[in-house]
Amino acid sequence: MKKFIIFLSLLLITGTLASCTGIFETAPTENLTFLTSKSSTTTTSNTINKDLVLSDIYEIIYSDIYEEVKAEVMKNISEERFDQIYDEIIESLLAEVAAGNIEVSAASIINMIYQVENNAANSVVGVSSLNAYGVETSVGSGVMYKHVGDKYYIVTNNHVVEDGSSFEIVFEDGSRVTAFLRGVDELVDLAVLYYISDDVYPVVDFADSSLVLKGDIVLAVGNPIGYDYYGSITMGIVSGLDRYFDIDNNGINDMFVNYIQHDAAINSGNSGGALFNVQGEVVGINVIKLSATDIEGMGFAIPSNLVSAICSDIEELGYSLQKPVLGINFIDIRGHEDFFEENELIIPDGITDGFYIFEVYEGSSFDGLVFADDIITKVADIELTTAEEFVYRFSKYIVGDVISITLYRDGQFITIDNIELKAQVN
Repeated sequence: MKKFIIFLSLLLITGTLASCTGIFETAPTENLTFLTSKSSTTTTSNTINKDLVLSDIYEIIYSDIYEEVKAEVMKNISEERFDQIYDEIIESLLAEVAAGNIEVSAASIINMIYQVENNAANSVVGVSSLNAYGVETSVGSGVMYKHVGDKYYIVTNNHVVEDGSSFEIVFEDGSRVTAFLRGVDELVDLAVLYYISDDVYPVVDFADSSLVLKGDIVLAVGNPIGYDYYGSITMGIVSGLDRYFDIDNNGINDMFVNYIQHDAAINSGNSGGALFNVQGEVVGINVIKLSATDIEGMGFAIPSNLVSAICSDIEELGYSLQKPVLGINFIDIRGHEDFFEENELIIPDGITDGFYIFEVYEGSSFDGLVFADDIITKVADIELTTAEEFVYRFSKYIVGDVISITLYRDGQFITIDNIELKAQVN
């Protein structure tokens, strides 16, 4: 227990002071799957004895197992990040000592976890989808994020509700209320429901996910494997940012979501549940995890800034305006020379980069402008070298942005201006 408290203290002190079931198979043949589903110290001197302060801090926080804890922490974060966190801790501690209001007890730090559990975590509910016969066919998690009048809004994953004819919000005591589907964003895998009630329920705040850093402590709350484990809370750290996946298994990383990677345990039924920071704000909505015999602790969440924007759109319009759809089926030229040769597709001399177009979907951003066999070499300000680079950069654009493209067609390069990026409207 002592080790656990000190471990938390080490990682959390900076903050004190300053899936529904479903599997996505990946393209490789490996066994890899996507699973969806705060003692006070004061001073009156203007001169701070840094060595004395550090000595007191070691005694209070690190004790005799500092090196052991450091080694354990550094299993998950780099030494550079550890040193950064450590420097931030010391800087904050010295500032608080000078101000005369420092609090560094393990109990006060651990209390932050309890506050999340006792308050914010109560906003995470169960979401059940029922078929036309009223039979429960899918169970997941949802987050109550807004209360207007007698209406409560819940965000969850689209794959939790996509097969449902009706929906229910399930509370910890087993009680249920009928919910109504306001709209979904299939690309990002989000859905917004609402229910009507005169009772008072807790709602959460969205954090600014652009401020999330590798190494930040996060808490995942949801209903793993259903309601028998309702409201389970697990802890981890942010392991990576701006992660992308080939969710639709077409050989290209999707450009829709820059996921937050973390190692807080999530399982089927956690889908749609919250990823909290230690202040009890939602930094993301859990959606998938990597699962294989040789993979451990790789969960992913949709960043809260994107979630919040999509929820606002759906509340107002019934659909999202955040992620544009180019509407093209393509393959990047670089690295696929054998493919073109095998299929007797001729790439003109001098063209080594770009996207070869197979199909343009009706009603999409490029419909009527781009055609099969065109080679797009530039989209907006992005020179098309690889699909991965394009995915990362294009993810910054939103519906309504106006761009230009350059393509090769019938022996000449053509530039098309004033293309408005469109949403996928269901």
